[in-house]
Amino acid sequence: MKIKSNKYLDLITYMVCFLLIIITPFLARLTAPLLDWVGYGAMRNFFNELFTGIFWVIEIIVMSVSYKKKLNQTIMSNKETKGQELPYKRIAMISVVTALCILVISAQIRFNVKPFYDLGEKFNGYELMNHIGIFIRNIIKCVWIVIMIKAMQSFFEQLGVKKADKMPYAGIILMLTVGVYDLIIGANNLAVTYLFLYVIYGWLYLLTDRSMMKTYLLVMFIFLF
Repeated sequence: MKIKSNKYLDLITYMVCFLLIIITPFLARLTAPLLDWVGYGAMRNFFNELFTGIFWVIEIIVMSVSYKKKLNQTIMSNKETKGQELPYKRIAMISVVTALCILVISAQIRFNVKPFYDLGEKFNGYELMNHIGIFIRNIIKCVWIVIMIKAMQSFFEQLGVKKADKMPYAGIILMLTVGVYDLIIGANNLAVTYLFLYVIYGWLYLLTDRSMMKTYLLVMFIFLF
């Protein structure tokens, strides 16, 4: 099928990314049992998450290379904003938004350090490894989130939607798709909070002048901590 314009390519990119977020963990669950001899099966959850992360990295690389070679498109960066410095007022706003997100999350877990809160009060070595696997998976998932934000925001802007360059439409769509999916499968302890954070991620993308690297670092920091 020939892509008629970039906006349709952006929409397809978003849909492919979303499908890979859903499907890949199932493929990882089929692979993880091959390593049940490690820890007598007690580390299967760790390998589930680890293989999910590994497969995602491979998928992202394949997509990135394919888009560059066949479509002359980049999904991992924005040439227009690469190396661009942000004004101090914008940096201050980003700092405030990020700090408020961390504060809201911290208040809900009684100001515990989130990675340790996720572990719970009692855990053994195998449970620690399982959570390390989740940590690794989420680091890679943040890459998907930023790629999807770029694609969907570009889609709305090319459609000519009113104030598309100022409203985080991509974040709203992320909330209604990936966010709802996470809510259904119980991907996060603070499910409702993380649902609405997807809108914030879309807003941060706009605040960083569509810098994918800056957005990724901010999303990862909020998502993990």
